[in-house]
Amino acid sequence: MENLLKGKVAIITGSGRGIGKAIAELFVEQGAKVTVNDIDADVCDQTAAEINGKYPNCAISCVADVTSKEQIQKMVDDTIAKFGDIDILVNNAGLTRDALIHKMDDKLMRLIIDINLKGTILCTQAVLPNMLKEERNYQFKKVVNFASSTGVSGNIGQTNYAVAKSGIIGFTKACAREYSLNRICVNAVAPSFIETRMTQEKKPDDKLGIPKAMRDLIINGIPFARDGRGGLPEDVAKLCLFFSSTLSDWITGQLLTCDGGTHI
Repeated sequence: MENLLKGKVAIITGSGRGIGKAIAELFVEQGAKVTVNDIDADVCDQTAAEINGKYPNCAISCVADVTSKEQIQKMVDDTIAKFGDIDILVNNAGLTRDALIHKMDDKLMRLIIDINLKGTILCTQAVLPNMLKEERNYQFKKVVNFASSTGVSGNIGQTNYAVAKSGIIGFTKACAREYSLNRICVNAVAPSFIETRMTQEKKPDDKLGIPKAMRDLIINGIPFARDGRGGLPEDVAKLCLFFSSTLSDWITGQLLTCDGGTHI
């Protein structure tokens, strides 16, 4: 099926690279106009430029910290000024910083909860006034939140991430109830091990990544991972496309896991 998002406008947070970039590229291929967002101006601008090189005037770059109300509001205002109404919000921006709970300080706990959970809440709050305009009550609007298999099952060294992602699941279900009469579909995806810079093999000086022994152990536990890798960003992007298109117009408050058979 083609043009599943024809005429739609989407904000995708954390879309300068990785999963978010794959979502932005797929959405534009399917007919959408997108706002590329990242806290890193260079990758944000580069990704928007790459998209516009293939699909002219289909993307704008909005550098914003998802924990800042002011920066989020500017992103929303810039999107509306450029493209009109906002039809889709994908709350993809996220971060991990791992430590066992007895070694985790307040700063590390707060950082991960703020970026993952608070960021999701603030971005959703910012787009709702546009989605709730009276003349849009009969249109389906879509919010796709990023939970994680860690938010469902927990994970060693990730209590901060588990708290944030399980909170997103509850937030998704509550929002789905609150805005169902306005035809705002709020759903969540829960990726497991996806090949990104956060799951790459960790080098000695890297802040991001996973030690090789642990990475190999994780991959060996994924039924689909017969070629020595985890899932790809494109696998998650396809799930986000489903939740953002007319294919899911009668679905809200749901969580779907993208994990290669890990959590059956």
